[in-house]
Amino acid sequence: MPKPPKLPFPQLVRAFWRPYLRLLSYMLPYRKRFFLGIACGVVGGMLNGVIPLVIQKAGEPLMGGALKFPDKSALFSGGVSNDGPGIESVIWISLLIPLVMVARGIFSYLNVYSLAWVSLRVLRDIRSELFAHLMSQSLDFFSREKAGKLMSRVMSDTRVAQNALTSVSGDIIKDPIAVLTGVAVLVAIDWKFSLTTLVLFPICIIPVVVFGRKVRQAGKAEESEAAQMSVILQETFAGVRVIKSFAREDYQTAQFSKSSDTQCRNSMRVRRSSDIVQPLIESVSALGVVLAMVYVYNYGIGFAKFAALCAGIFLLYNPVKNLSRIPMLIQKCMVSANNIFELMETKSTIADLPTARPLEECKGSIELQNVSFGYGSEKLALREASLHIEPGKKYALVGASGAGKSTIHSLILRFYDPQSGVVKIDGRDVREITQHSLRGHIGTVTQETFLFHDTIAENIRYGNLDATREQIESAAKFAYAHDFILAQPNGYETIVGDKGCMLSGGQQQRLAIARAILKGAPILLLDEATSALDSESERMIQDAIERLSEGRTVVAIAHRLSTILKSDCIVVMDHGRIVDTGTHAELLEKSELYRSLYELQFHHGDLV
Repeated sequence: MPKPPKLPFPQLVRAFWRPYLRLLSYMLPYRKRFFLGIACGVVGGMLNGVIPLVIQKAGEPLMGGALKFPDKSALFSGGVSNDGPGIESVIWISLLIPLVMVARGIFSYLNVYSLAWVSLRVLRDIRSELFAHLMSQSLDFFSREKAGKLMSRVMSDTRVAQNALTSVSGDIIKDPIAVLTGVAVLVAIDWKFSLTTLVLFPICIIPVVVFGRKVRQAGKAEESEAAQMSVILQETFAGVRVIKSFAREDYQTAQFSKSSDTQCRNSMRVRRSSDIVQPLIESVSALGVVLAMVYVYNYGIGFAKFAALCAGIFLLYNPVKNLSRIPMLIQKCMVSANNIFELMETKSTIADLPTARPLEECKGSIELQNVSFGYGSEKLALREASLHIEPGKKYALVGASGAGKSTIHSLILRFYDPQSGVVKIDGRDVREITQHSLRGHIGTVTQETFLFHDTIAENIRYGNLDATREQIESAAKFAYAHDFILAQPNGYETIVGDKGCMLSGGQQQRLAIARAILKGAPILLLDEATSALDSESERMIQDAIERLSEGRTVVAIAHRLSTILKSDCIVVMDHGRIVDTGTHAELLEKSELYRSLYELQFHHGDLV
């Protein structure tokens, strides 16, 4: 296999930095706060570099030109030697050092806080945009991708990219200035001593203990909301078929954005408490320098230049350390950014045409004209299928597994587009109708019921987000679910658990039917809606479905023929083809395949 041609160096550089530059575009709405943070960082870096000079300039007048202190006994005898200033002057001159340190701490804190403010909003924006883009993808995308991978992209990669983005943007300007200023000052003081290495580590426990407690408290809330965000992600990706069937992409995106906003606020509480620790430690340490200089003055020990040089070398440590981390941060940023933008550039295979228009009203007429469809490279699941479904009638699809029944449902919902042929709703090609409005006129009850980790009332309300409590209870009564709901510990406010695990299969199915009833769509797609029910529950649900079907177009998939014997039309399918249509009585007379299915069920039990 031939190797791809190597790009010229300038193009290679542009290709490498393109993801980083694209990330920078997310900071444009917050550029004022970003440049404020950078400006504070520049001032803080310059103050960091001149601190040794301040120490020297403040110390030398105290110790005289020859760097000698007056005799200590002269201070306590009531007189002061002419070799140096008095104790009051010593204190005032020495206070220059903590004043500069405090100023540096303030600017450093403003730098960190401002960049964190921008950083967390960039994270929120990237996550929300990526999540909304994933919600716009077609069903085949989620069939290909792993849910865990998508969650990692949204949660982990966005955070890594955001952290690296703001860290690099801040450090690459602030720290070089701090290093250059610090080195210039050290060389000006004593270039020989500047070649030595000495690192001092001030230790201050009190700020760490006090603010560490606040960090833990805020961090707990942050992690709690992060877990809630993961729940929304997991349920969204696991229940994408339900979400798209009810056209709830915007609703899920709004739920995610709300959780992301809460996460943003909690994270800012953590940053406020954690980022103020270092300036406090340095400021408190600076006060210790004042006491040390007073002590040195009293005992006649001169070390102004020595202290200045030691302080300068120590203050160079953090900027150099930060600069050494930049290449690693850039690499991590590029990997995560590429992962994010690769997803964002993925085009949905099912998209609204520019000329697509909403379906304002739906009578319920459905037509398949010579439709053929296959999943990927597999053989065709539907072959030249033609079927006209009249509005307000009940149609049943029967056939062995793999006959193409579920495929017809998916094409009606436009989860997929046929390779050939046309699917029409009320005479309009579904590709000429916006997906949101199309699915808004279709109710579904699937064989695999999905319930959200929420209350019973909210799971039913998903069919109509504007429904009142009375409408919810009416739908539950219609689906024969009201009585068992009232028997739950908290009635309609009972949490159903992950995917409805706190309820039985039959109870889950009845809630799903109530949800479809509440939606009130003119087209109803049923996929063996009574499969999870016992005989008594099945009879009640069959009665509810009969009442629900009145005046609606129903397309039901059934393996148990007893549930569809009264259908207006039964469609017999085999290996992707529609082989016959008619009523139950007609098909028993003319369709050998239907007759064999009927005899197999009633003589040997339910079909598989």
